Amino acid sequence: MALAGGRGGGARRAQARGGRAPLGLRGPSGGRDFSREEEREAGLRRRGRGRRRGGLRRVRGSRVGGGGGGGGRRGAAGKRLRELPAPCCDRAAAPASPEIFTSARGTKRGECRRTEPQIFRAHSMSPGPREHSARSLHEAEVRGASCRGPTSTARMAKARLFRLWLVLGSVFMILLIIVYWDNVGTAHFYLHTSFSRPHPLEGLPTAGQREEKELPADMDEFLEKLLSGGAKQNVLSGKKMEQPSLLASGRPVLSNVEERIRGYDWSTHGAQQSPDLDRRQAERRSVLRELCANASFVFPTKERSFDDIPNYELNHLIVDDRHGVIYCYVPKVACTNWKRVMIVLSESLLDQGAPYRDPLDIPREYVHNSSTHLTFNKFWRRYGRFSRHLMKIKLKKYTKFLFVRDPFVRLISAFRSKFELENEEFYRKFAVPMLKMYSNHTSLPASVSEAFSAGLKVSFANFIQYLLDPHTEKLAPFNEHWRQVHRLCHPCQIDYDFVGKLETLDQDAAQLLRLLKVDKLLHFPPSYRNRTASSWEDDWFAKIPLAWRQQLYKLYEADFVLFGYPKPENLLRD
Repeated sequence: MALAGGRGGGARRAQARGGRAPLGLRGPSGGRDFSREEEREAGLRRRGRGRRRGGLRRVRGSRVGGGGGGGGRRGAAGKRLRELPAPCCDRAAAPASPEIFTSARGTKRGECRRTEPQIFRAHSMSPGPREHSARSLHEAEVRGASCRGPTSTARMAKARLFRLWLVLGSVFMILLIIVYWDNVGTAHFYLHTSFSRPHPLEGLPTAGQREEKELPADMDEFLEKLLSGGAKQNVLSGKKMEQPSLLASGRPVLSNVEERIRGYDWSTHGAQQSPDLDRRQAERRSVLRELCANASFVFPTKERSFDDIPNYELNHLIVDDRHGVIYCYVPKVACTNWKRVMIVLSESLLDQGAPYRDPLDIPREYVHNSSTHLTFNKFWRRYGRFSRHLMKIKLKKYTKFLFVRDPFVRLISAFRSKFELENEEFYRKFAVPMLKMYSNHTSLPASVSEAFSAGLKVSFANFIQYLLDPHTEKLAPFNEHWRQVHRLCHPCQIDYDFVGKLETLDQDAAQLLRLLKVDKLLHFPPSYRNRTASSWEDDWFAKIPLAWRQQLYKLYEADFVLFGYPKPENLLRD
């Protein structure tokens, strides 16, 4: 007892001195002897641990509570959390305040409705628990800052990206269709030949099955066999064709302005086959080949190969697979009638379900419709990567011909046809700019009939100025009616089997039809009356300055030389 009392007294003495009683001292009950301050400190520590374990925490990133007591308060805090409304998925991050925190619920997707804030005041706590609660609140606010989860955000981003690519792809396809349609034109649906569809080419090996170098030779062999079989079949079918009556249609009704004004020359011309005709044809071809091989004779586009010719520049090469014929048409060189002949031969145009038999029965508006003819520039749409190879095979196997004319006389003919006759298209596209630029007219009628009534016409001098103006071809290439022949038909890249001339049209046409073995099927239509002649050159160029005439010859010199037309010395010297 004395010992115990002494120990108790020692504890009291230590307390009286303001110090802490030794923890190891025991009181009269045998337990530890605590002072009142020690008991208060122990209670505070217990309450702090209770607050940290039982304090309100954010549930699913929505609500955060602070404070809380010991174990007795944990149940109440959990009950309050269960009673809280559903968390707002669209709330914005709130400032992390240790005292007051607010919450809000969203009313519609992507927004939150402001409600009266629910205030949770933090209980008094020691600095340690308060700092811990603030840090927990900050982390919870960071986790709940986004209204949507990462999966929903990624899904929406993918949807936006898909819509963007869909719009861009649609715009690209529209532009591609516009460019393609402008270069190729309407598809051709009237060929009665095995080449009208590219089905036979499906059996060819792909590029992955063999090397690229081996493909052309194998494909050439395949296409040659295919062409040989198709040609034989076409010849047999041609023999079975009903022989048309050449004079059954009589003379056609002239509906076109040019045909109605000028008419046809129905007088007969002798065109008997003779050795002179064969020799003349051989000379024309020989001159053409020698000049193309002559390195000293140079003109633009001469040195390029056939593969280098753009696809849109092959639009003047008309193909007839039934008879194995390729015709390069040159405007103002009897091309309308030769196109009619090609339509009859290829049977590419039907009249009430039956092909035309007489060339003059074919209306002019159908003759110059690009969809009526199969031209080389349409091959790539049908045959894809095999189009150039197929062109070369046809150029090797088929009979190729063209008709040419004195370049200066052709220009006069083009001017007469397009600017001296009422032509609405050429008036708006060419005559109006020429009159404004070279005749100083500012206000012009809207239609060609009004302009002709007012006496506003393009002069031949205006036309020559237009051709010599360097800005003309910077805006667009020459129109086909006055574009050079070597730019239309590429005579140095294509070895033509027959070169006809308008000056000897009747003889050359009869000779060609016999060469093609179709002279029993049709006759070549008659020429126009009052056809532009070479003797007219002096009169037409009399008022053209000498310098302009010399520049014009340089512009068309390649056509003069290649096709054997003499240099017009009388026009090129004063």
